[in-house]
Amino acid sequence: MKPTSLTLLLCVASAPLATAQQDFGQRIAPAPGIKHAGIYHVATGTWTRHASPIALLGADTLYDNTCFIGSYGTQNAGETFVDSGRLPSPSSPTTALSLTGTNTSYLVDGIDIGYCTGEPTIDVNLAFFNCYAACSDATVLVPDAALGISGLPGVGGTGSLGCWFVTLDLAAASAAFNLNADCDGTFDGSASLDNFGWSFEIVTPPASGVNQGPVIAGDPLGLLLGGAGGAGCSYGDGTTWATNGTTEGTGIGTGDTFEVDFAGAPLGCGFYGGYLSGGLYSSFHLELWGDAGGGPPSAGTQYCQGVSCPCGNDSDGSNGFAGCGNGVTTGGASLDGSGNPSVSNDTVVLTANGLQPNQPGLFFRADNAVNGGAGILFGDGLRCAGGNIVRLGVVPSNGSGVASTTGSISAGLGAGDVKRYQYWYRNPANSPCGASFNLTNGFEVTWAN
Repeated sequence: MKPTSLTLLLCVASAPLATAQQDFGQRIAPAPGIKHAGIYHVATGTWTRHASPIALLGADTLYDNTCFIGSYGTQNAGETFVDSGRLPSPSSPTTALSLTGTNTSYLVDGIDIGYCTGEPTIDVNLAFFNCYAACSDATVLVPDAALGISGLPGVGGTGSLGCWFVTLDLAAASAAFNLNADCDGTFDGSASLDNFGWSFEIVTPPASGVNQGPVIAGDPLGLLLGGAGGAGCSYGDGTTWATNGTTEGTGIGTGDTFEVDFAGAPLGCGFYGGYLSGGLYSSFHLELWGDAGGGPPSAGTQYCQGVSCPCGNDSDGSNGFAGCGNGVTTGGASLDGSGNPSVSNDTVVLTANGLQPNQPGLFFRADNAVNGGAGILFGDGLRCAGGNIVRLGVVPSNGSGVASTTGSISAGLGAGDVKRYQYWYRNPANSPCGASFNLTNGFEVTWAN
């Protein structure tokens, strides 16, 4: 029997792969037009197309390595890439590179991955290791969790490329798993002693001849102008719940290398030219969802993502779950909410980000999710909420392109009411469709007493 990742950690931490590091700089390809396919429910094999992960999964972002820089890493048939990151424990410090966690172990009930392929559909294998030293030999470890996912979306046309983010809902399946914080529940201050590992393999051969592989992510210093604002992405969320998955981050603990295995044997340690030498950050898109304990849940559900937009300005996913692309970010403006959705003690605050700075916008609510939650064309975006519209007030964006509600947003409502909210904003600079206005995604709140 192979040893587990924990029992082998001390051995492999000081014994990296014998093969020298390999520069994979020639195995990078653009990931154009990437979209979010929705939530795939592993237990039933069904999809939810117009909802964010918060709708059905634990509201806490346990690990966030989603800083999009527009590329994917090509993977040969039979290859597996192994990346690493860290879930912080209560003994983990809060620094520029770290956060303090809430538990020594976290239940993972949702995973977000990204990939590009030229096949109609693909099958993917994922594995997770509680303890893993970067670029050590993962082939000698027994995964602490393993998933085989079949029939993920690809592309229709021969010779074409399809790029997708996909959320895997594990909540109703036995596939939900625990992942240790800091490897063994205690912070040691060394990546080789604190990190977890995860592997990604596309099982489906590239019969089309189009290169395929995982989406590359990470830009902690802003050297690649990554993320929605073009200024990179700091380390997080890491159980801070600050953004609930709507803002990109560079995963805590992830590094600038990854392991490459082939047919169950280690090939070596890969990198994309060296991040500090002008190359891409050598890490891959991964977001883990679950219940970290103690974190405030989202106040509702995001819906109506920016797809099928008025002039091809679909959101590219770079600002998380958001509306159609605008003059500031191709990821679009995102609307989310936090607080207590109680009509007797309303503390809900709606926040829109990804806006043109210092421009007016209107928060409004309505009864219905327009067009089944997909929205209808309106200006440069989609109107997602309609029927008995109530204006909640004009709130201009600040200098960072963020606008938030002030005061109660539940006036006149009763327990059990379900309302849809949206932010309609001015965007005169670089308006993609020429309308000079746009909208965020929609946000649905079910009000309690």
